[in-house]
Amino acid sequence: MIIDERFYGKARPLKLSNLIKKIKTNFPKLYHSEILNNDFFVSNFSTIDKALQNDVVFLENKKYFKYLKDCNCGCMIITPDHLQSINKNNSYIVTQSPRRVFAFCLELIYPDKFETNGKNLISPNAKIKNGVVLGKNVEIGKQVIIGENTVIGDGVIIQDGTEIGSNCSINYSTIGENCIIYPGVRIGTTGFGFNFDNDGVYKFPHRGRVIIKDNVEIGANSTIDRGSIGDTKISNFVMIDNLVHIAHNVSIGEGSVICGQSGVAGSTHIGQNVVIGAQVGISGHLHIKSGTILSARSGVTKDIIKAELMGGFPAMPIKEFRKQKAILSRLTKNKIRKTS
Repeated sequence: MIIDERFYGKARPLKLSNLIKKIKTNFPKLYHSEILNNDFFVSNFSTIDKALQNDVVFLENKKYFKYLKDCNCGCMIITPDHLQSINKNNSYIVTQSPRRVFAFCLELIYPDKFETNGKNLISPNAKIKNGVVLGKNVEIGKQVIIGENTVIGDGVIIQDGTEIGSNCSINYSTIGENCIIYPGVRIGTTGFGFNFDNDGVYKFPHRGRVIIKDNVEIGANSTIDRGSIGDTKISNFVMIDNLVHIAHNVSIGEGSVICGQSGVAGSTHIGQNVVIGAQVGISGHLHIKSGTILSARSGVTKDIIKAELMGGFPAMPIKEFRKQKAILSRLTKNKIRKTS
């Protein structure tokens, strides 16, 4: 994955051997060992499933173990438990806390302190209302409308015909054509990237973007977090209701609809033409099959591999959910009769 210089500036590359020295110095209790097959300059980071040559990745979530043997990256940060399963193509940093060490490396190569000097490119046909704050290196297309008191951060791109409501904030994002962003929306905020280990709480850095395609609507006071590694992606013709939360690295397929007060946790992939009812909660790192319908207040905890109407918690095919409800209702009524 290439981190976008438009938002984060250029990398500060370090040789892998020098990076390992810094890890040893800063995390003497966590460091275990290393396998140095190639002492390259570290400048790119990625997730293990999308890794390219010379990317640094980490492995901690069990869902991604299947990529371990075939991954051809520059360096992988792993725990001692995984040493038996590695291939010989990569270099390895072995540590008790891969996520924390990866976060340290990412912040070292891409510090979150970058000020662009680029000039704004604003179409003369755009309408910028009172109180709008524009950052640097902003691009605003033809017939764009930006409502009162909205803040557009450095580097943001808003394409032709899009309307941004009042009191919005948009950062680290590109927004396509003919979108409607309703008042109070927050796009490109840092995700809830907090993690725990034996040394306490630490924050995982976010160096991704939000990519919103064409003809998307985002309801009032909804929030879309930018990616941590990689991007949060909203495809064409996605419709998002009011008070919806989309976490970091979520991708939503074309034509999907999300009703109010629903939330999607990080790194979940939602297919095309999915309908998500009100107050639905979806856990992280899941795949939702295209064409799925989730009834209101469903709780999704596992991948959905077959497109059908789902309901309940945990979410299940709606016929099964209604059957369980009916059986439970009869059982409780019978018990009440016996005790009365």
